[in-house]
Amino acid sequence: MKVGLTSHITFVLVTLTCAAAVLLCGFAWLAAVKVDDLYLRRQADFVGQGLEEQISALPREQESVTKWDDAFLYAKQRNHEWLLDNVGRWTSRYFGHDRTYIFDDTNRLMFAFRDGTDAMPPRLGSDDGREMTELAGEMRAALIESKKPGGEPLGQLARVRTIMIGNRPAITSARPILPSSTRMQIEAGQEFIAVSVKFLDGKAAENIAHYARLEGLHFSRSKGDDERAQVPVSSHEGGTIGYLVWHPIRPGFMLLKQIAPAGLGCLALLIAAVFWLGRGLHRTSLTLLDSRAELTHHRNHLEEMVADRTAEIERQREELDRLLAHERHVNALQRQFVAMASHEFRTPLAIIDAAAQRLCRSTTNVSGDYVLEKAGVIRSAVVRMVGLMESILASGRLETGQIILKRSEGDLKALLTECCEKQRPLSRAHVLHLDIDAIPDSLSFDRSAMEQVFTNLISNAVKYSPNAGDIRIGARVDEKTVEISVADSGIGMDAEDLPKLFQPYFRARSATGIAGTGIGLNLVKQVVELHGGRVDVRSELGKGTTFTILLPIERLSQGQQFAA
Repeated sequence: MKVGLTSHITFVLVTLTCAAAVLLCGFAWLAAVKVDDLYLRRQADFVGQGLEEQISALPREQESVTKWDDAFLYAKQRNHEWLLDNVGRWTSRYFGHDRTYIFDDTNRLMFAFRDGTDAMPPRLGSDDGREMTELAGEMRAALIESKKPGGEPLGQLARVRTIMIGNRPAITSARPILPSSTRMQIEAGQEFIAVSVKFLDGKAAENIAHYARLEGLHFSRSKGDDERAQVPVSSHEGGTIGYLVWHPIRPGFMLLKQIAPAGLGCLALLIAAVFWLGRGLHRTSLTLLDSRAELTHHRNHLEEMVADRTAEIERQREELDRLLAHERHVNALQRQFVAMASHEFRTPLAIIDAAAQRLCRSTTNVSGDYVLEKAGVIRSAVVRMVGLMESILASGRLETGQIILKRSEGDLKALLTECCEKQRPLSRAHVLHLDIDAIPDSLSFDRSAMEQVFTNLISNAVKYSPNAGDIRIGARVDEKTVEISVADSGIGMDAEDLPKLFQPYFRARSATGIAGTGIGLNLVKQVVELHGGRVDVRSELGKGTTFTILLPIERLSQGQQFAA
């Protein structure tokens, strides 16, 4: 009976080994398919991003020669040699533009640099004459529209199109030639227009292939064999003019091909080893005694219990050490906060006391303006103390979970403007530049909490940029997010301090000597997160800091309350 049992065990082991090998091969094949599918999607994403970058880069490259006092002046003077060296050859050599045309204020072609050669007399190519003329005319119409109220700013005018020139795909861009300073003035309707052409099947395709790390990328008018290894090239009218096609890279199946022979050999060896081990078990299992197996079981169980208990004790010790270190850290932060808060309260109290003493000594010949001045000093110090108390109380309520945001419909743009107006009298040496028209007129938020957020960020920008007067508050909105930024050109921070910037009571090393408690930014972070958003910060020592608040439009459109 025991011989039959060991033979059965051997058979079961071999069968299980074969089943496991089959499952492993199946999982390997499925993983290869998934990896290849993901990799092909990533390739398409990179090619698509590279194409978008080439399209968006053309007007930026054009701007280097069209928004320039010299270009404006020499174009007006029709100085062909200067335009040839500084526009035609420059854009061809440094940006890879295949063709560059300049139309004068009467829409006549006055300069042409095509395929690395100066075209004299200036003339359009036989394959692009109609397209270039239409693009210049479209830019001329856009210039006329920009003069109307609410029109597009003149310096931002650009018309980018993806078209076919002959049998070649190309990116074209038209921009007006404008002065870069206020020393020169341009009269409406007298603008010169520059048009640049970059062929997609030339240097641009090489740049996209280099960006996507692909070989064999090229333009084709028809679809390739694998629809996953191609990206459509769309015209400005919405149609498809062709496809960027490349040789797909499939790392999953490449790896399977490489390891398949070795894997099959290992599988055969594994089956043979399992069979041999089963035969050995058949020969030796008859000699084992039940009592010895039981003793071994108890011994192993005892060792496991000792090891588990030892590991549990070690874990508890590590946890106690961690809690003790955390407690010491919290105590140090509290002592630091008490010292900073004491200093912060002492300063406005000293101001109040000094102003009161001067009023007491001036019992005669005191003018109303003098009393008003000292009362203003006292009120400013009181406002500073109240603001400090509000920050401390709000931070405490957030830490104890006692704050509930009371959201209501309101104008976030008006609130931000109001915060800036309150800040201006406190620091007349600074200029607040607002560009927040993009913020929607009606959103759902807690006005009091968001006022503390904006006040903290604006006052910090003023406080930490004593010698840089420009503070820029901007906003932009996309389909999902309202983004508000506060940027200064002040003292900035070390990169090492940024990860700890939003911790309670933490202050950057560059802030030494500047008043502060270290709780404002922690309050900003928690309030923004309660609104479903986040706060990002970018800073460089000596070059300023930019705080960016990102709020989800979906959450700002809901009216429910959220508890801290």
